[in-house]
Amino acid sequence: MIIEILGSGQEVGRGAISVEYDGKSVLLDYGVNFDENDNPVMPLHIPPNKLEALVLTHTHLDHIGGAPLLYSSITPRAFATSFTMQAARMMLEDFLKLSGYYLDFEATEINRLLESITQVDFGDKIKLGEKFELFFHSSGHIPGSLSVSVKTPDGTILYTSDVNTIKTKLVDGAKFDNVEADVLIIESTYGDSDHPPRESVEKRFVDTVKEVYEKGGTVLVPVFSVGRGQEIMGVLIEHDIYPVYVDGMVRQATDVMLSNRKFLSRPELIEKAKNEYMFLKGWQDRRRVWKEPGVIVASAGMLKGGPSRYYLKKLHKEKKNAILMVSYQAPGTPGRLILEKGRYNEASVVEARVEWFDFSSHAGSSDLLGIVKSIKNLKKVILVHGEPETQNFFAERIKKEVGIDVIITKNGDKIEFSFKE
Repeated sequence: MIIEILGSGQEVGRGAISVEYDGKSVLLDYGVNFDENDNPVMPLHIPPNKLEALVLTHTHLDHIGGAPLLYSSITPRAFATSFTMQAARMMLEDFLKLSGYYLDFEATEINRLLESITQVDFGDKIKLGEKFELFFHSSGHIPGSLSVSVKTPDGTILYTSDVNTIKTKLVDGAKFDNVEADVLIIESTYGDSDHPPRESVEKRFVDTVKEVYEKGGTVLVPVFSVGRGQEIMGVLIEHDIYPVYVDGMVRQATDVMLSNRKFLSRPELIEKAKNEYMFLKGWQDRRRVWKEPGVIVASAGMLKGGPSRYYLKKLHKEKKNAILMVSYQAPGTPGRLILEKGRYNEASVVEARVEWFDFSSHAGSSDLLGIVKSIKNLKKVILVHGEPETQNFFAERIKKEVGIDVIITKNGDKIEFSFKE
């Protein structure tokens, strides 16, 4: 069994892991990252004719953005939940629209990928010939997100993908209590820190929204379209916050979620938000809503584009308004510049109130460690999807508290295992 790291080695994002046995490979995700100019960076190459199957763990671009590249000449089998399959079309078509000049695939390849997907659910088992058996678990990250066990004659690996163990307004947390694996490939985004209790984050967020609104201000909440947007809608509706306006691809993603209600922890909450909040339909709505007190939930989450960028320009000069960040802000993005320097470009100082709230959908260090401890008969841990310093800290914590060997990988690494009885 050979594990090859094609992406997410000492970096956050660009998930792409190959599990190979006897010349054939199961590919776990094939996502993208973005360079300093916001151009897509693809994973390392894998020959498509080597693929036994592709698993798409969830619909974020850093896990699916490169997948259409694999479908230019052949159509390997793919597996995903129904939500991931439906939301992937929305995400990939938007990606092609925005970055098509830099992409080596077109709509034809997106269609070939989506037509190759077999829908799976949590708890399903799939046998692929004599070489591989797949078992699917909930990863608790966003609706329909998967962790996957890959069993080969040389041993079993568990790939967490992006994982979270706490229940949120959107999804139930992941549990791995009865899972066995020889090798655990685990994300390490927050391997060196724990998140504050979700209840306290929600309370501070709601209190801030009320304070701004009561003083006549408008609140902009930039969100990721799939996941964070609906989570924030759930928090707001549960606390009877009105009026709330929803803009951007959050609208379409919410419709897809509600057509896949079984993946939601509290579908009635999201449905109530959909029915009672105003989903904006165009520029006539957009030009009106920011002029009055209220809350605007809009993509994109890092303020790089989308309607949130428009609202930022309209709201940032007034101290009574607020920009409330609820998502990770990557270095060099407007959101990160606002948090660090109080401006979103060299010329534009933000006078509005700015705060960041930790609504992360990734497990913190202690919860990640809990996953490691829960896996039965575990022999090796491989860290992916994390920054080097964070991974070094987490690796030492695993060694000290669990006593299992940890491998920190970089892109291009190949690791060979055999755990035959």
